[in-house]
Amino acid sequence: MLQLHFRTTRFLPYLPEASQVNPGAYGFELAQWLSQTLMQAGIVTSYPLGEDWGWFIEYFEDEFECMVGCAAVAEEGEGYLAQPVDWRIFVKAQRSLKQRLQGRDARAVCRKLAGAILAALLTEGIHAELTED
Repeated sequence: MLQLHFRTTRFLPYLPEASQVNPGAYGFELAQWLSQTLMQAGIVTSYPLGEDWGWFIEYFEDEFECMVGCAAVAEEGEGYLAQPVDWRIFVKAQRSLKQRLQGRDARAVCRKLAGAILAALLTEGIHAELTED
């Protein structure tokens, strides 16, 4: 799994805490921006989907699938402050049964996607740290 970490006020939630997927679980605005920005670069993803921990988009290339998770590392209510929030984007390969049987690996597809995400963040003046687990 690839992870990008950065700190910014750019993607703070605009809806009240009661409208969030879970208290302190932010990321819709980041996932929506990322989906739109990647589309402008010719990389088609899903619309953002909610999860207990934040939001994600899906990316498919041939038979490979990558999940792009977007979440804030914030205390409940912190997103409404005008202070930067710590954000995390993770890019994780989702392997199908067909891929497991054929011994194929989607990690290269996810690395390429993570590079496009890094480039998109840089165009916003956001410098992210990329790590790989």
